[in-house]
Amino acid sequence: MSRKHSTALGIGAVMGGAAVATFLSMGMANAAPTDDGFQILFGAPGTAGLATGQGAANVVSDANLTASNPGLETTLTNDAVLFEDTGGDHGLESLIHALDPSSYVVQFTPGIDGTLTGVDAGGYLVPDDFLGYVGTELDAFLLTPLGLDPALLGPLLDAILGNPGF
Repeated sequence: MSRKHSTALGIGAVMGGAAVATFLSMGMANAAPTDDGFQILFGAPGTAGLATGQGAANVVSDANLTASNPGLETTLTNDAVLFEDTGGDHGLESLIHALDPSSYVVQFTPGIDGTLTGVDAGGYLVPDDFLGYVGTELDAFLLTPLGLDPALLGPLLDAILGNPGF
């Protein structure tokens, strides 16, 4: 066997091993969410209990943002996934939902492990009326980026709701 042939085989073996390792390490990774930012934060078509036309309006908003600024749509989607997937307890949403449960509906998005537990495990809240929109907007775009939710507001909201948090 020539030296060239053995070098090529060695490189091929290394690359094949790296590819297999990559595929195996991705075995537990979540699938990419099927929705864009507005649909993730504010509701996608087919979400049970969502106001008529709200999901369709969010699809249009996503399409408009993609057409006008694709980079911003990608940023919104990434932020929305991070907020819903790893955000933990969303204090203001939880408070409004506890006081007025009709302000939100539960949504399940493939690729996002929502913050809810119990019967709705894996889901997360999306707004269904004005109060819901206020809670989601403030939690996602103000309180969480500033680090005020849930670390600082969580215990205060738990005290208001009578939930000791243990």
